[in-house]
Amino acid sequence: MPSSQAITSTTQEFLDIFDVTDDLLLLKSGAAAIIVQVTAMNFGLLAEEEQDAIIYGYAGLLNSLNYPIQIVIRSQTKDVTSYLNLLKEKEEETISPTRKQQIRQYREFVADLVQERNVLDKKFYVVIPASGIELGIVQAQSVLPGVKNPDISSFDRSIIIERAKNLLEPKRDHIMAQFARIGMFSRQLATQEIIQLFYTAYNPEASDGQKMTDSRQYTSTVVEGNLEEKIFGQNRSQQPANMIPMSEQAVQEMEAATQPATTDYLESPTTEQASEYAAASPEQATPAYDQTATETTT
Repeated sequence: MPSSQAITSTTQEFLDIFDVTDDLLLLKSGAAAIIVQVTAMNFGLLAEEEQDAIIYGYAGLLNSLNYPIQIVIRSQTKDVTSYLNLLKEKEEETISPTRKQQIRQYREFVADLVQERNVLDKKFYVVIPASGIELGIVQAQSVLPGVKNPDISSFDRSIIIERAKNLLEPKRDHIMAQFARIGMFSRQLATQEIIQLFYTAYNPEASDGQKMTDSRQYTSTVVEGNLEEKIFGQNRSQQPANMIPMSEQAVQEMEAATQPATTDYLESPTTEQASEYAAASPEQATPAYDQTATETTT
């Protein structure tokens, strides 16, 4: 027999992410992390001496670390939507018919190539973490079995962010300098890029060809999974108007849009209306008179 209890759990309960803000990743365990993206290098095309120099430089990078890091290699289908849109704009801007035809053929070739060959885009990331114990918001006893982590939402978020930056930024600068020594460019991911990274990781199919909206435009940072019956019970008359399902709200908007608009103010006033305008105050009579005069002149 199915249970009548409302389902209130959401996928957020199974994620370790608490928030993404100020280019930082905050976890529910009280830890924080910075994500650095590193460019790739075609190691096989280098000369033997250059390969040895890269190997020794990378060994020096690893030996210089006194803190843990995580290396993430992510492969996904290459998204060339922005590049195809750029070619489309160049095609429309070109005046020469021959050049326009060449750009169109090249654009179609790139689109077919990505679709048929399943071109993959491989990116490399280095995650620099800081545990809650290092940040001073979690006690050392929390690592023992059976001991729950404290609720991170009870801490002042600005203090967590400040401590995380003071601890992680020197580590970030050090590892970026080490990558620069071996000729590899690295940069820290911004807030919007971190959100896009996790969105594509948890929604590989739905995120194909999509871009996340700027997080600064969000009106709510948390999505709650409570059902309507849990909030309002069986009486839907208590439900606010802005929470009516989209289908009903769309029907109401369509019905309102199809109603004829009131145009009495465009018609010539009758004798009784003219008497009412004359008896009204100047502030009320002037707009009606001006609108009538404008319509008559037109």
